[in-house]
Amino acid sequence: MKIGFFFGAGAEIGYGLPSGGKFAIDLFRQDPTPYKIKFRKQLKNIDSRSLYANSWLPRDYAKKNIFVFGKNEFTSIIESSIQYKRNEIIEKLNDFDKEFLYACKQLEIEVDKFKKKFSKEIEKDIGEVLYDQDIRLNEKLAKDVKIFGSEYYSGALEIIRSRQDCDDLRRYTIAFLQLLVGAYGQDFVQSLNEELFESAPDDLPIFDDIFGMFRLEFDRVGSTALELLLNENRNFDTSDESSVISLFSAISQKILENLFSTVLDYQKLIDDHFRFLFSPSTEWAKFTRMAIFMEIAHEYIIKQKPDSIPNEGYYHDVKNFIDSGGEVSVIGTSNYNSLFQEINNEINLPQISVFHLNGSTKDFYNPYKNEVIQINDRDNYNREQILVPFMLTQSGLKPLTSVEMSRRYVDLFDAYKDSDIIISVGFGFNKDDSHINGLFRELVEKENKKLFVVTIDPKETTQALKKKLRLDDNLDNVKVILVNSETRCYNGTIWYKEVIEQLG
Repeated sequence: MKIGFFFGAGAEIGYGLPSGGKFAIDLFRQDPTPYKIKFRKQLKNIDSRSLYANSWLPRDYAKKNIFVFGKNEFTSIIESSIQYKRNEIIEKLNDFDKEFLYACKQLEIEVDKFKKKFSKEIEKDIGEVLYDQDIRLNEKLAKDVKIFGSEYYSGALEIIRSRQDCDDLRRYTIAFLQLLVGAYGQDFVQSLNEELFESAPDDLPIFDDIFGMFRLEFDRVGSTALELLLNENRNFDTSDESSVISLFSAISQKILENLFSTVLDYQKLIDDHFRFLFSPSTEWAKFTRMAIFMEIAHEYIIKQKPDSIPNEGYYHDVKNFIDSGGEVSVIGTSNYNSLFQEINNEINLPQISVFHLNGSTKDFYNPYKNEVIQINDRDNYNREQILVPFMLTQSGLKPLTSVEMSRRYVDLFDAYKDSDIIISVGFGFNKDDSHINGLFRELVEKENKKLFVVTIDPKETTQALKKKLRLDDNLDNVKVILVNSETRCYNGTIWYKEVIEQLG
């Protein structure tokens, strides 16, 4: 049996690499200064007498300021996140107790000890005081707000009410409230804009000009969350000797990070700036911002690779399919590093073709020629034109038209078409992945291929995948394997054995 694999970010979390959301947050916390210095050196390597320098770059390019993303750009990301992910924000904040307990688990804080410390210092038990009756959001915004009935959010409010030494916790509590009100408010504003008139004649265009009169002040909605999120030195004591306020603040920080790991719309930043890589002479500031951002992302991804690679995980499991008599025909991935290839070499697997559909740490892009090239040793590569790391191609539509990238998609599709089954591990099939989703849709609907989807997300049902992939039929060809995030098991059976068993 020939098996084609596709790996997403979820396949690498067990190896110590960050999820897509954490990756985005960490990128915005990096100091851009060293990258500006490197970029300046890159500019000086360019032959100032070349056609490239004189026709494509601005005058005095080597001396011009180099710009990076700042607070204004990050504010626009918060705005976009609230606009397009408001339902996820509302859902998570209205289930605050669940988010709180999950953050405790991540921080290895024992909930019972936390409750005892709260009772001792605040002289009340968690859950003894709830604010559901005392605080109500205006019904024009929402009628079913659950956060004020949360035991732990109410606990935070009780600390703020009774203690003076809780400035950090106060800011986190405000941030959650701002985001909740902002998400509900965006829903209300959008509904208001779309329903300004209950009825209006179609042949009177003046009503179209009134659409969109109302909007939120997003610089206020997410301002507190933005400051807390991007401050990389926010470390709180979580030891047994720590205070309940310090513990509450640490847990709140983790909840905020988890929330934005899910909803942070960093694609907005790329969508708004990627096209300026093609016009440095007229849009130098935006050109340099995007180029520096890609350099930061490139180096961050390289640094995240663990020094000591764990000896088990989804990449190692490929060997188990081979040992069971299967033939792995091809590997596709939305990830950027070469971790699979390194593990492949380490455990002496046969060489398997790997296609990086979103670019990789060895891929570089020349926007002047719309050309993708692979470089193993960039430091010794002769660079007479500006190259930027080639990643995050959901938004880089022009690079997808390059010969190199077009060939990757076609060759991977052909290899999948020649396989008996396809197994996707840790890939979300999200809206930003439409360039990849279309490939799977074609394989399932037109080539009648079986697709196994290995996921830790209980919401990733067959029906959910039908909606994401926009499938009309062929649902029998899609099988979801819901696994435990730590054991990689489905109902106590390691995932690859479950796949083999379902194949009969």
